[in-house]
Amino acid sequence: MEVEDNLKKQFDIVSKATEEYIKEAEIESIDDILLVKKFAHILLKTEDVDYYYKYNNSVSFKESDMLVSDFLESLNTKYKDYYDIRKEDGSFIFEYIPEYGDHPFSTYDTEINQRIMYIPLENTLEDSCVIVHELMHDINMDIENDSEVRTIYTEAISILAEFIFKDYLKNKRVKQYQLPVNRTLYSLKQYAISADFNIKLIEKYLSDGYLDRGSIFEILEQYPDDYLEILEVIFHDIVDNGELSLDMDQRYVVGALIATYMYDRIKAKKTNILELFELNQMLPVYEFDQVLDYLDLEHDEDDLLAESYDKLSKAYKKFLKTR
Repeated sequence: MEVEDNLKKQFDIVSKATEEYIKEAEIESIDDILLVKKFAHILLKTEDVDYYYKYNNSVSFKESDMLVSDFLESLNTKYKDYYDIRKEDGSFIFEYIPEYGDHPFSTYDTEINQRIMYIPLENTLEDSCVIVHELMHDINMDIENDSEVRTIYTEAISILAEFIFKDYLKNKRVKQYQLPVNRTLYSLKQYAISADFNIKLIEKYLSDGYLDRGSIFEILEQYPDDYLEILEVIFHDIVDNGELSLDMDQRYVVGALIATYMYDRIKAKKTNILELFELNQMLPVYEFDQVLDYLDLEHDEDDLLAESYDKLSKAYKKFLKTR
């Protein structure tokens, strides 16, 4: 009986979290979140790759710092100078701090008026990738006005920078710096599953006006068995946090497709690297549609056009073939 009561409580929490998200986001129909639904669908319908990502070699922080510095020097000398400034002013935290947890992040601490880029070092090649990722977030952060547009697109810039950095490492042809299959892809797949599950919860709630054990199991039954372990974690995260994760999920889902699309444009024409630099500078002031226009992604008032989704899907599939 106690187990049943606990399960009912969990389902009630998920139902309440879904209801609150719908109200706060002012969602009247699934059309209001159609773009992220379609983005997640592209990621999930694409054939899986081997996401194995174990790092076999130890890489010291000194090596990681050198790799990042050399990469930034070759990419954009202004970024190298910016990296040096942020190391000198104490913005970087290159150690594990229990209260900050295991996951890296970048933010602005208003209490101490300090930028923070938290990098809990693993002493693997991943440290240098994380430094590049978080540095890009910091570059396009406006501490006075962190817009919703920037919040959505900043992951695209950071993921793109990671991809370019990994090409740089690959071209070094040094065994110590050989990368396993991209760990980023593994994370992006999880975010896509989470976004899709959150959206299905919203769809079901909009349809029925509630969620219960039966309706949630009905949703879970729509997924292949190899997703169930990830979905169990996602479900319990919603229960533990008392809220849906769609706001965070969509950053990575949108970011993944925009990043691989921009990467494909750079591969087709090297001068398109300027798009990385220019968007990194303009994100704090651009509107959502302005970014789409800048990247030649056609859209109407509410959604991308079919041709644009096709461009994103093709670029993502092409990217996976190169991994």
